[in-house]
Amino acid sequence: MKQRRTNHTRIGEDIMQRVGLVGLGFIGKAHLEAYHKLLNAEVVAICTRNVDRHKDILSTYTFISDYEELLIRDDIDLVDICLPTYLHEEYIIKAARAKKNIICEKPLSLSVESVRRILDEVEKCGVKLFVGHVLRFWPQYQAIKAYSETETLKDIEIVHAQRLGQPATWSSWFKHPKKSGGALFDLHLHDIDFIYYLLGEVKYVYAQGTQNQYGAWNHIMTTLTFKGGEKAFVEASNRMPPGYPFTMTLRAQTHKNTLDFHLKAGENIESINNSSFVLFENEILTEVPVERVDPFQNELSYFVDCLENDRENKIVPLDDVLYVIRLLEAINLSLETGHEVHI
Repeated sequence: MKQRRTNHTRIGEDIMQRVGLVGLGFIGKAHLEAYHKLLNAEVVAICTRNVDRHKDILSTYTFISDYEELLIRDDIDLVDICLPTYLHEEYIIKAARAKKNIICEKPLSLSVESVRRILDEVEKCGVKLFVGHVLRFWPQYQAIKAYSETETLKDIEIVHAQRLGQPATWSSWFKHPKKSGGALFDLHLHDIDFIYYLLGEVKYVYAQGTQNQYGAWNHIMTTLTFKGGEKAFVEASNRMPPGYPFTMTLRAQTHKNTLDFHLKAGENIESINNSSFVLFENEILTEVPVERVDPFQNELSYFVDCLENDRENKIVPLDDVLYVIRLLEAINLSLETGHEVHI
């Protein structure tokens, strides 16, 4: 066993964050794969109740079925929570009280009230919390953000975005609004978050959509009007028909120029079949080069670096996380009432 230090282990000259990964569904596996590529973090234990599903990696990792047992281990510095959304608050608060730093997949929770309870507990316990708003680390979206800070795209007037997928087949909890928040919290959040990151605070929202048999919003069209006068038109769906490729797009337009990103994948984001990223400027179309980097690796590397070097998390500050949940609550109210909702 590695020698215990207060917040990390030192191996030679390398500082290593030791991670307890909680949940091994689609996102948990994406995080596990990303940790394989990090030099300053390693997964030392995985907490899951479905050990039998993962016999292929049983010999590689220590598996724990009891979360409380994981939290009392002194060889874990960082807890990475990749569980269904409705469990986030309970598991984060337990980790905070165990004095573990925390990474949690998005959405942090399903209400402003719940998010505030989480943030209060994290602050009271003196631990760090990072939330996986992964588009802020996705190479093409990072490029869009960078372009928005140049003369080429600094005065964005209109944004169009889409995120379209089939119903989740690997678990049934996504269907239930009180467990997942439906497509509103599972999918729409990504683009709402990124466009807020791009354009700033919102003045009001207006949304229409459809619901599944359990009452979860499964197809949503939202118009956001920003305080600077910009507008965004955003669509999300998890009710696309079988065989429809997972699709995400973002088009940002100024008075003169347009940056246009399209990606089509497989059933989920596991295989990218076709993508396009082009800039229309001065009547010239240019392909935008982007380094092929795993966005989850980008994200987790940044979070671990913040911990290792005691740096402020400037890419996904917790105030932004709270604000985006406020926006989703406003969109939900607009869906329910059919009216514009001011923020």
